[in-house]
Amino acid sequence: MKVGYARVSSNSQDVDLQRQALEQAGCTKIYCESISGKDNHRPELQAMLEGLRQGDTVVVYKIDRIARSLKGLIDIVETLNTKQVDFISLDSGDKVDTTSPMGRAFFQIAGVFAELERGMINSRTKAGIEKARADGVKFGRAQGSQNKTTPAKQEKIRIFLQAGQSYDWIAKELSVSKKTIAAIKKVLTHR
Repeated sequence: MKVGYARVSSNSQDVDLQRQALEQAGCTKIYCESISGKDNHRPELQAMLEGLRQGDTVVVYKIDRIARSLKGLIDIVETLNTKQVDFISLDSGDKVDTTSPMGRAFFQIAGVFAELERGMINSRTKAGIEKARADGVKFGRAQGSQNKTTPAKQEKIRIFLQAGQSYDWIAKELSVSKKTIAAIKKVLTHR
């Protein structure tokens, strides 16, 4: 069975292009999510990996949709290898098909170059931020101001805290800072 995986980094982006390409490639089940790919702890990715069976093939639109780091990619590939599952990337720029030895070798090389590209982008971004700061540009909200979406999230934060979720998990789930979570916990403990 061909299983598709589509990911965008934020809710403002759309997975339709990826979904269509995966359907055209013959995927009978497609997992989609709007979440950062910085690590492999993504609900739909984990659900897909758990549901795979020997002989399945995972299909993605591009390699960076399934993993953004070489380590993350290697972890996923190791899981696929253990389950005896193949991997195909449809993009012509990083086309990979691990059903052949050449495809497996190219896949590993493509992962190295994808990580190199991200590293170069991060370096340029950091340099740009440093220059902007040197030029007097201020980043972030003014001290004491609050994110406009935080009040709507406060009750969810309370519920998650009472359920024993970690600060990291809540911060990622609700896109709030750990400082905001700590402030709400402080109010809860003083009740």
